[in-house]
Amino acid sequence: MNIDLSTISVFLYENITFELFIKFIICYLFIIWFALLAWVIKDIWNRTNSIFLQIVSILIMLIFPPVWIFIYLIIRPWKTLFEKYYLEVEENLELFNEIIKKYQEDKILGIIEPQDINKQNKNKEVKKNP
Repeated sequence: MNIDLSTISVFLYENITFELFIKFIICYLFIIWFALLAWVIKDIWNRTNSIFLQIVSILIMLIFPPVWIFIYLIIRPWKTLFEKYYLEVEENLELFNEIIKKYQEDKILGIIEPQDINKQNKNKEVKKNP
């Protein structure tokens, strides 16, 4: 089976019409639009819990052409829910580390004794359970 490139090019030149080319372009744009719609749905669910913003974002991509992806990129939240969660955890860890350092410094300086903390905790429990 010896296939010559010139025979293939002649076949394509004779059989591909302008109408077929336009159909191919329309099909390609539809696939791109569908892929962008799927990406917007996944992305907005990762970025917000707001049902209103999710619906608006999906409708923008569903109703308008894919060119409107730029509007979606403007209105979407900057950070995902996971990024917000990890930033909050990181801030809490920093605060917790500061509290521990302060406690260790106070313990070293003799300002706070471990027995004092136990007494304070017992007093709080007694006040809570009268």
